[in-house]
Amino acid sequence: MKTEMKKLKTRWYFLVAMVVVVLLTTLFVRIPIPSRGYFNFGDVAVVFAGLVLGPRGGCIAGALGSALADVIGGFVMFAPLTLVAKGMEGLLSGMARGRSKTAAALLPLAGVLSMAALYFAGETLMPQIGLAGALAEIVPNLIQAAGAYLGGRALFAMYSRMERE
Repeated sequence: MKTEMKKLKTRWYFLVAMVVVVLLTTLFVRIPIPSRGYFNFGDVAVVFAGLVLGPRGGCIAGALGSALADVIGGFVMFAPLTLVAKGMEGLLSGMARGRSKTAAALLPLAGVLSMAALYFAGETLMPQIGLAGALAEIVPNLIQAAGAYLGGRALFAMYSRMERE
């Protein structure tokens, strides 16, 4: 019984730590782009969190960490959209955990592409951005998605190697 409680506590602490990692990498490791937003490395942490924690943990870490970064960083109007888009990214990435090599490659890809698609759809509905602004964001969002996919999977591969040793 005590061992189960200890495992649960450890998992809870790791989830909270991943929320903080997503928040910090989104807030502090960013490159402004001309169209209003910025590239950030938070998505790498979202994909990594999903792969390590599974779908539920990836969803929570991605959604909360990223949305909190929007609120703290002054992009409050994006927080609801970010909550959904990054939550879905973490959820789909987390579904790859324990799957075949093909599924482990395709599910995080589906996650980052869903993030870009949800941002596009959400931005078209925002009066201050609209279709023209959402179209201008497609390429930057896809570049960020590609970096998140490659970086998150690479980080997970290194983590997995360390865990086996």
